[in-house]
Amino acid sequence: MNIRIVKQDRSIVNVNPIIISDGTKTTVTLPKERIPDDILYVDFLYDYFTANTGDRGYFVLPFDCQKGVCLTYFSERKNTEYSSLFSHISCYGYKREDGGTFGLVTGCKEYYTLVAGVKDGVYYAYPRFLLDGFAPEEDIAVEYYELENGNYSEMARLYRTVQLERYGCVPLSERVKKDKRLSRAADGIAVRVRQGWKPAPSKQENQTLETEPPMHVACDFERVGQLVDEFSAQGIKSAEICLVGWNRMGHDGRYPQIFPVEPSLGGEEKLKKLIDKAKSYGYNIVGHDNASDAYTVSEQWDEEYLLKNKDGSFYKMDVWSSGRAYKICPQRYYERFSNEHFEKMRELGFEGIHYMDVITILTLLECHDKNHPLTRKQAAEWYKKLMEKARSVFGGFSSESGYDFAADALDYAMYTSFFLSGEGLPEICDEPIPFWQIVYHGIILYNPGTYTLNYTAKGVNNRLKYFEYGGRPLVCVYANFAVGEGKDWMGREDIRCDSDEELKESVAKIKQMADDYEWMREVRYAFMESHNKVTEGVYETAYSNGIKITVDYNSGTVAMDGKDIHKGLNI
Repeated sequence: MNIRIVKQDRSIVNVNPIIISDGTKTTVTLPKERIPDDILYVDFLYDYFTANTGDRGYFVLPFDCQKGVCLTYFSERKNTEYSSLFSHISCYGYKREDGGTFGLVTGCKEYYTLVAGVKDGVYYAYPRFLLDGFAPEEDIAVEYYELENGNYSEMARLYRTVQLERYGCVPLSERVKKDKRLSRAADGIAVRVRQGWKPAPSKQENQTLETEPPMHVACDFERVGQLVDEFSAQGIKSAEICLVGWNRMGHDGRYPQIFPVEPSLGGEEKLKKLIDKAKSYGYNIVGHDNASDAYTVSEQWDEEYLLKNKDGSFYKMDVWSSGRAYKICPQRYYERFSNEHFEKMRELGFEGIHYMDVITILTLLECHDKNHPLTRKQAAEWYKKLMEKARSVFGGFSSESGYDFAADALDYAMYTSFFLSGEGLPEICDEPIPFWQIVYHGIILYNPGTYTLNYTAKGVNNRLKYFEYGGRPLVCVYANFAVGEGKDWMGREDIRCDSDEELKESVAKIKQMADDYEWMREVRYAFMESHNKVTEGVYETAYSNGIKITVDYNSGTVAMDGKDIHKGLNI
């Protein structure tokens, strides 16, 4: 084992770590005292994570939230290497013919990413810690376990045990007993209704009140009420509706400002009537929110609360409906906005799994503002305080994807990755696997990926993928709002309600997803124990209560415990 330290000037220092074995695991540690503050990154070069072309087995590679977790087989491949800005799961693995090795990152997780590649026929994988001049507040540490079987299901089960025993995760079956709001949410599918938005992306980087473009109204509060009526008429018994763009100037309108309730959608009184109607049918209803983005057009714009880079500049994010988004320091958002925003939203009547955009899909960042400096670990702690507050006020917390620094505070992941097949994945990857799902099914509600969002509008294979990966289906009414390359991550297939006929047709698609979720009720609170390929195009997913789901992409069928349900679900 060797540790390579790369300094800011690109010079390299190799050091020997502290290695301790206790019979069950080997812990490799680089004490924080040995890490100066001029380090660019640190690599843990574990020689055992190497393989030759033609070897049997595979690497298990968790990259970022978009790419998910992939397998790499040791086939003939041209030289390539990949690493992301962060890894959304703090582990990686090597399945050999005679067992496996599992690496678990336990120190400096917030700075961890994974490097994997092949060079001249030799495959390798190792953790990298992107310090970028930051002197860490804790030791860098990785634990290694030798596994008897060593397949990815065994690795995921071990990771789940660690999350339950060390990091505060609580099974969903226990949490729903303590909060009826969460229990109602778990009973129904998630339905997001995008109500209004300005052109996205904006042609103007920094909007002002004078230059702000008008907002397009797609579905006002009265129309959402008609949608809810049709839910009931078509027999959808349980659902949780999230209103996207209910706030001032619609989706991505004037954050951090959200009030007053957008007048062109009907204003506060009509919103309250909608919320009362949804609750009368037994549906939860919540509002889309954002704690990360700030726009210059906001009436609450203030440079004081922005997250600062090392040179004092503002951290810039993408351009959306209101122009350039600037990152808000998580501490300052919690201190300045969370109490007022949450209390006003509670007074409106919102109740259920409260949604806040992007927190669990983006890398954690330091803040270098002298008045509110944060390390990445501290940033994670402030976000988790926000999540716990949302749980207390509304009944649960949801965000975009499943970066697991927040696993103990997350109740629903909008999606866990972007890719259905190998298309769009790094060249080092061969196929995606439901590793995250094996770890967290029965702990966190989730929609498997963007590919299963609106899956009844996307075709048989996307629907089958839901049964293979499990979870809680996600509907997005008016999913398509952004224009341009890379802006179609939710898919171009949409569910809309422009006419009364289209509304009924859309609800019929939603009802099918609700029926699918009801059919999967028996495994809702169980752990996912294993996933494997039975033969080409046929996959089996097994749960802790003994139920097995078999999905056959060749025939377009799905079965529970061997009982074919093809006809019953009209796949």
